[in-house]
Amino acid sequence: MQQKLKSLITNKELYWTILFQLSSLVGGVVLMKLLAVTLTAAEYGLYAIITSIVAFVLMMPFTALLQGVGRYISIYQKKGQEGGFVTSVVFLMQIFVVAYILLGGLLYLWYPLDKEWSQNFFLILFLAISEVFKITFRVINNANRERKNIAISVFAEFSSKIVLIFVIYMNTTTTISNVLIVLLLANVLSTIIMFTKNKNNICKVNFNKKKFIIHTQRIFTFSYPLIIWGVFGWLRDMSNRWYLDYFLEKEDVALFAMMGSLALIAPLALQGIIGSFFIPIIYQKENDKEGVAERFLKLVIPILATVFFIGFIILYFIKDFIVVLFTDEKYLTISWMLPWMFLAYSFYVLSMIATYELLSDKQTKKLIASSITPGVIALLGGYYFIKNNGLEGALYNYMLTYLSYSLLTLSVVVKYNIKKKEGLS
Repeated sequence: MQQKLKSLITNKELYWTILFQLSSLVGGVVLMKLLAVTLTAAEYGLYAIITSIVAFVLMMPFTALLQGVGRYISIYQKKGQEGGFVTSVVFLMQIFVVAYILLGGLLYLWYPLDKEWSQNFFLILFLAISEVFKITFRVINNANRERKNIAISVFAEFSSKIVLIFVIYMNTTTTISNVLIVLLLANVLSTIIMFTKNKNNICKVNFNKKKFIIHTQRIFTFSYPLIIWGVFGWLRDMSNRWYLDYFLEKEDVALFAMMGSLALIAPLALQGIIGSFFIPIIYQKENDKEGVAERFLKLVIPILATVFFIGFIILYFIKDFIVVLFTDEKYLTISWMLPWMFLAYSFYVLSMIATYELLSDKQTKKLIASSITPGVIALLGGYYFIKNNGLEGALYNYMLTYLSYSLLTLSVVVKYNIKKKEGLS
């Protein structure tokens, strides 16, 4: 035990992972504060709607496919075939990106857009594309345990975002278009830094059509359940913003989205550290010996649950201070929501971490029902609650959807473990 603890403390990968997560955490918080101050509530509401559109593009189907990439890259690495696999992954992403560009062009030509959306349409499209390549190389580099490279790319990304937006704020009026341009440039910079670790694989390995088909089939076999429930996951996460925009005003979208962003900071940071550092290691070890993921989860989940409960108690009493510190006084009217959103999202993170064993065992299809149901609840509940209760209704729907996801997912994990021990899974 002491030897394991000593090796963990002296592990440079862990420190680079922590630096990467700290850069994301601090950078994200500073960026949120900057946008809260420089944008009006209505502008921030529009920004929240735009980010939900980008999230939809990423979800269909890139983030789902990248789960498969993250799982298989260690397997091909062990076979000495990583270069061909990475080349196939990048080519596959390029196919979908070209399809989105063509679809976006047709949509722009055929569908009438008002001035606010038409002037930002292609900025939104190319921001989404830049996010695709950024997360693709981040998943590849993380699976290869290139922690230092990721940390540098994330630091460069957030530093450029913060500096450029601050310079704009000091010299002219901050607009949504300016913000989107800055985010796009920062993504390109981050992607270039991560690409340097993969250029030999991509540039020196010849494209093989037969292997590309095999690689694609395996990625889709692993990822298709995630693609199926991806739409429902988006509904769970983003539908409240659209209902608020429809029934109320963009200022209300801003209030709700800002509290949601604050609520997920700490849970997402802890999940990020665990996912970035431990999961690639677990995947590699599970290739040789089963049971690593199960033992890890039995240790980490009770610890995280305790941390989240203490965090909820603290946040309940200092919520106003947190809102003013990280955002702006104009968001104080909604601060009462913060601890409850934190609690719901904490349960969600715990349930997400609990699924790592199923992902490791390539049992993603077992999570389809538990992922689809909360999306349906969000779609129906959001309409009813927000129409009748406004902002409070958005909170009711948020709590209901995230807690239902957590309970359903944890029940799937528990049943899977029972069947696995009985030799029936």
